[in-house]
Amino acid sequence: MDTKKLYRAKPCIPQEDKPYIQNAWNEILDTGMFIQGKYVTEFENLFAEYCGTKYAIATNSGATSLEVMLRASNIEGKKFLVPTQTFVASVSAIVRSNNIPVITDIDPETQCLNLDIIKANVDEDTAGIMLVHMAGMLPPDYKDIKQYCDDNNILLVEDASHAVGATIDGVKAGNLGFAAAFSLFATKIITSGEGGMITTNNEGFAERCRVLRNHGCVRNTAIVPGLDYGVSCSVASSNYRMPEMSAAIGITQIKRADEFVAKRNLLADRYKERLKDTDIVVPDIPENITMTWWQYIVALPKGTDLVLRTSFCQTLLEEHNVPTANAYWPACHEQSAFLDYVKGYEYPVADDLLHRHVALPMYYEMDLEQVDYVCDSIIKILNDR
Repeated sequence: MDTKKLYRAKPCIPQEDKPYIQNAWNEILDTGMFIQGKYVTEFENLFAEYCGTKYAIATNSGATSLEVMLRASNIEGKKFLVPTQTFVASVSAIVRSNNIPVITDIDPETQCLNLDIIKANVDEDTAGIMLVHMAGMLPPDYKDIKQYCDDNNILLVEDASHAVGATIDGVKAGNLGFAAAFSLFATKIITSGEGGMITTNNEGFAERCRVLRNHGCVRNTAIVPGLDYGVSCSVASSNYRMPEMSAAIGITQIKRADEFVAKRNLLADRYKERLKDTDIVVPDIPENITMTWWQYIVALPKGTDLVLRTSFCQTLLEEHNVPTANAYWPACHEQSAFLDYVKGYEYPVADDLLHRHVALPMYYEMDLEQVDYVCDSIIKILNDR
C-alpha cells in the first residue's frame, strides 16, 4: 500500500460538489456581493435546521465564534469554567470577553468536563461554564450539568468546534446549552475553508451576535429610499463576517454532515476492533452518544512519558510513514499566556493522559485498509519493545 497517501487529517470537498461551488463563486465575482449575501443566509438557515436550533450566525472562524458568543452574553468580569484539554482559542475567548478563565482538569474517560469537576470549581463569582466537546465527545451527564446551571443561574455554552453532527439521546451538539460555537476550519468535520458558526434559540442573543460580527454596527434606516444614511455603532467590535465564497462551500458540506460522521464512525469502529486487545487504551463511547471523531485519540500504556511517546510517534512516522498528532499538548494550563489563571489548581488527570495521548489518522477519504495498516504498524512497534 502506498502509505504516502496517509494524512493526519484532510478536508474533503467531493468532486460532485465542485460545480455548485464554482458556479456560486462565478456569481459572486460577477455581482460583487462578497459579504452578507444570499449564500451566508442560506448556510445559516441550513445549519440551524441541522442542529435543531432557531438561529445560526456565521462568522469567519471558530475562534471568533467563541469570542462573539461570549461577548454577546453581556457578562464581564466573571469566572468561566473551561477544561484544560482544548485549543487555546477556548480560553482566549474568555479572556478577550473580559472574563476570567478557570481552567479545570478533565474527566479521564471523556476528556470533557463532568458535574463533579464543575461543582469542585464553582464559586460565587462563577457566571459561565464552557463545555468543550473534545474530538466530538459529548458529556454523558450533560442533563445533570444543565440542571445544575439552571438551578445556580450559570450560563452554559458549548465549544462544539469538533462536534458538527454529534448527538446525545438524539439531541445534537449546538443545542445542549444556551449557545454554541463551531469551527469550520479545513480539517474539521465539515468545512467552509475557514469559518465558524454560532447556534442559539434566543432571538435577542442572536441579534447581538450579528451586530458584534459586523463591527458592532447596524445600518441606519433610510428616510429617503436610495440614499445611504450610514451606520450606527452601538458597541466596539471588529469584522467577524463570513465571506460569501466560504458560505458556498459550507452549503455543500452541511448537506453531507451525516455522511461524514457515519464514515468517521466506521473508521473508529475498526480502530477499536483492531486495538482493543493491545496495551493501547481506546475510547469507550456510551451507546446513547454519536461521536464525530474529529480525531481518534488513544492512550499509550500507563507509565509512558513524553520521551517514550515521542519515540513511539517518531517510529510510526519514520519506519511506517504513519503521521500522528498530539491532542492539544501542551495543555492550556501549561501555556505561558494563561499561567496567571492556574495558580492553586492541580491537573493530575490531564498531566497523565496528555503525556500518553496520540491522535491517529482520521479523515473522510481514509479507508479501512489504511486503518488496518496503521493498526498493524502500532502492533508491530508494541511487539518489538
